[in-house]
Amino acid sequence: MRQERLIGIVGGLGPFAHIDFERKLLDAASELIGARRDQDFPQWVLSSIPQTPDRTEAYFGEADDPTQALSQSLERLRGAGADFAVVACNTAHLFLERLREESPLPIISLIEVTADEAARIAPDGSVGLLATSGTLRSRLYHDPLETRGLHPVSPFDLEGGETLQQRNVMEPIYGPWVDGRHQGGGIKTDGGSTSARALLEEAAERLVGEGADVLIAGCTEIPLVLEGTDVARRPLLDPAALLAKAAVRYAYGV
Repeated sequence: MRQERLIGIVGGLGPFAHIDFERKLLDAASELIGARRDQDFPQWVLSSIPQTPDRTEAYFGEADDPTQALSQSLERLRGAGADFAVVACNTAHLFLERLREESPLPIISLIEVTADEAARIAPDGSVGLLATSGTLRSRLYHDPLETRGLHPVSPFDLEGGETLQQRNVMEPIYGPWVDGRHQGGGIKTDGGSTSARALLEEAAERLVGEGADVLIAGCTEIPLVLEGTDVARRPLLDPAALLAKAAVRYAYGV
């Protein structure tokens, strides 16, 4: 098949996440267009700016606005010939509407493609959300899911939810919380560990116990440790994998 549009990736959010996304692009190409030889796989360009201010901290007013760095990546991608862009970070989609207003490129929303898939496999069901506190507090997933007739539930909705979210989701992603800040050492730093997986699995079990029919790994670092299509006996949706498929379909006009 002939590629019609060049894929642009906004990466570095964190650095391990876009590498994982690129692998998922290759998997999507194999599945959707039958890519087998080197020459069968799609072309893409990447801009990685790890110095982009943390999106969760920015949402809570604890870091600078990340949109300048995100826009810089989009400009780089346009200069490299990209025809559209994807952003390899869930929480960065908090700033998507502002980026779209200024972007030289169309941007496919990771959030929208994930909400569509949740509605397809669990119509009228309950969706367990594993995501950063910024993503949850901002209702980044809640509103699109509710619009599709789904019921989102997160650790914040459970008994002891603040502690559960901090200990079982935020610290595995960002590292220990000391003196009001995460100190590093989480998935964003080391790409994942068995202890991070165990903590996230515990949070997933709690969400399933609350009635979740499907789970969303709503941070691009989470699938680095929660691998596979099922966790806690429920389907686990990987937004990066769904975005990769959407990008391949758009790139090839499938």
